[in-house]
Amino acid sequence: MKNSLKFLGLVLLCPLVLVSAKLNAQNKSTKGFLLKGEISGTTDGTKVKLFDIEKQLVIDSANTNNGTFVLKGYVNEPTACWILCKDEYAIIQVENTAMTFTSPLQEMKLNYTATGDREQSLQNELNKLQRPYEVIYTRAYDSLKLKLYSDAVHKAQLTKTFNTAQDHYMNIYINYGRNHIDSYLGLDIVYRNRKQIPKDSLLLLYNNMPPVLRATDKAQSIQIYATKRLAEKGEYFLDFKAHTINGKPFKLSDLKGKYIYLAFGSFSCGPCRMENLEIAKKYASLYKHVAIVNFSLDINRKEWEAAAKLDQIVWSNVSDMEGMAGKIKTLYNVQAMPTSFLIDPKGIIIERFEGYNEANIAKIAKIVSGVK
Repeated sequence: MKNSLKFLGLVLLCPLVLVSAKLNAQNKSTKGFLLKGEISGTTDGTKVKLFDIEKQLVIDSANTNNGTFVLKGYVNEPTACWILCKDEYAIIQVENTAMTFTSPLQEMKLNYTATGDREQSLQNELNKLQRPYEVIYTRAYDSLKLKLYSDAVHKAQLTKTFNTAQDHYMNIYINYGRNHIDSYLGLDIVYRNRKQIPKDSLLLLYNNMPPVLRATDKAQSIQIYATKRLAEKGEYFLDFKAHTINGKPFKLSDLKGKYIYLAFGSFSCGPCRMENLEIAKKYASLYKHVAIVNFSLDINRKEWEAAAKLDQIVWSNVSDMEGMAGKIKTLYNVQAMPTSFLIDPKGIIIERFEGYNEANIAKIAKIVSGVK
């Protein structure tokens, strides 16, 4: 009996070892990727970009010739990227291997096909499961956006169709991530949707990851999220150290004793930029009552600096340069952008805001100025 159990243990362990070995092989590859693509419906010279979603930068770009293009480069690990062409996009999993991409220009995200290694194969499988619902909610959204409904009843039907299809789409997405936690794609899905998964389940998923995945920033953030105290309204704020955009040390507790408005955002987040400009308009009256702190989730310093200048940020602008999977962002339980916190002079978080609304700034101004 003992020998049988020992054999069974080896059988169960082997797939994990093989997956881990393959993931390590990907990391150690030095050849890079070569992506040969074709986008029909483009004119010669149309720009195609390969954009790293996490790092917010263009890995490579090329111009089409008879619809074809070639992109090449190197990624440290399988990486979720956008193929961008005009106003269209598609998400692929870039791996250091030979890859292909084929699509019409119109509605690329719904109509493309791609080949690569294991991660892209998983993405293809996920696409096949999700696309029926993606088509339904995309069509419903377009009809609502263009007001292609006959009356209020028709509008309500379209809204219900959109919400139902999107719910199915997201359920498939999250379950796929949970069922493929031995992949970079599965890890990314679980990380992005950690709030929808019970913490005990997150810990089980974390413990079932191959070692190479468990060592990643996203996996570490999942472990932190599931086991550490998170910033919550009504609780004392969580202190942290970072650096300002000018490279100077910054500690949040140095501002204790006055109101603090702490906002997490990124240069690529439109609502974040709108909030920055709204604060800039009212800064002359705000700064007397509240210390404003922008916490940037950017790791592209040039873009961060350019956005700060355009948004007229003269208040504290800081970052840990750990990006979207950073420890501070995780401890403050930030998933949507912008996410902001109002901390009172005693250090208690008294408000949490998700998303941008001009009324938020007016509410903050009213609280910190003591207006009843």
